[in-house]
Amino acid sequence: MGDDDKALTSEEISASAPVTFQLSECTIDAQERAALAIDVAYVQWRADFRRTVIAAGVLNRPWRSVFEADMMFSIVAHRWLAERPITHKELATYFEIFVTEATVSRHLDDMEESGMIVRQTDPDDRRRIFLLPTRRLETIGHGYLQARIRLMREHGFVWVGSNEAASDLA
Repeated sequence: MGDDDKALTSEEISASAPVTFQLSECTIDAQERAALAIDVAYVQWRADFRRTVIAAGVLNRPWRSVFEADMMFSIVAHRWLAERPITHKELATYFEIFVTEATVSRHLDDMEESGMIVRQTDPDDRRRIFLLPTRRLETIGHGYLQARIRLMREHGFVWVGSNEAASDLA
């Protein structure tokens, strides 16, 4: 976050009463509007991509929740790229507030069945199961990430280099 960025406190969120206001009163700036436009464009792209993947026969059935699946794929891939593979249990903790561990397991079963991830037992602790991306996930990930980059560029965002981005995600 930059110097001008500010994290909202729970008090500020609570104080924000759900009152309708006029567009002219909106305080969302141009950069924030662009970020919102990226989200909307991504939702449209993702819906089209889902139809393409299903039509291509990559999946036997659609993901239970495409957005949960996207988040899981992103976390698995990011942790693997950071050379710290995530375990099944760790992944489940990211989602514990809104889904059960059983739901996460069902997603992972679907992902493994479609060849996107593999489960690998930790040789040092056979109770731990690492989740690792496959070449198929990498191939599909390229299309997914290139679309995200294109959408960001179309809305004015610019890549500033790998050092800043890598340190933010570690």
